[in-house]
Amino acid sequence: MNTYNVLNDFFTCLSLPTLVLNNSFKIVHSHKYNAELKNSFYTSKAIDILKNSLSYSNPIAINIPNNISYSAIAFYHYDNMPAYILIGPYIIQDNKNTKVNTCDSSILTINKSLLDDVINLYSNLIVNKYKTTTPNGTLSPFVKRAIEYIEKNYSKEISIDDLCSELNINKCYFCCVFKNETGQTFINYLNNYKVEKSKELLANTDYSLLDIALSVGFNNQSYYSTVFKKLTNQTPIKYRESLKE
Repeated sequence: MNTYNVLNDFFTCLSLPTLVLNNSFKIVHSHKYNAELKNSFYTSKAIDILKNSLSYSNPIAINIPNNISYSAIAFYHYDNMPAYILIGPYIIQDNKNTKVNTCDSSILTINKSLLDDVINLYSNLIVNKYKTTTPNGTLSPFVKRAIEYIEKNYSKEISIDDLCSELNINKCYFCCVFKNETGQTFINYLNNYKVEKSKELLANTDYSLLDIALSVGFNNQSYYSTVFKKLTNQTPIKYRESLKE
């Protein structure tokens, strides 16, 4: 990709109309939105669809007639009240030969890759802002649900993709929020939880290391021992022996 294309994509990102909506779906901030666009059928329809959506997936895809689309990113304020960033209207054009049917030439046409970049940009901005305003000890609903999911399913194989699918949330956004709120990556948090659970089995049972590894969701004894030593600076065997001293 040449310099012109990079700059063109960058300025296209900046040109995408964007609204910030509060938990009552009232507009509290706008970017590249004139009065006509704010009051247009497209925007009103997009807000209505968002308002009636039962999903808090990120991003929330909103499709309007004539190939016009919006994307919404749900997030939570420090007071745990939901808010939304509404991006659009735009038209997705994955191929230069794609035909677009709309009478409004002012609506930008972008490719899917660029849209993903915009969504990730806004997600990171939200996370950075959230980090500075969230009181200590407060967890967003997404992170609370993720921790509950870990506590309930730690004995099974858990992947970030599976969890994000379960929570119906964008993976990039989830990973950023989880690390900011817990101080750990999702994988580190999961492994720490599994190791702590394995300590209980090491202390209170005579299970073999393989049985313990499998009981807390590790696929094999070798990987379990490696993770255990990395997190505790001793092997599971040494830990069990230390309890008898």
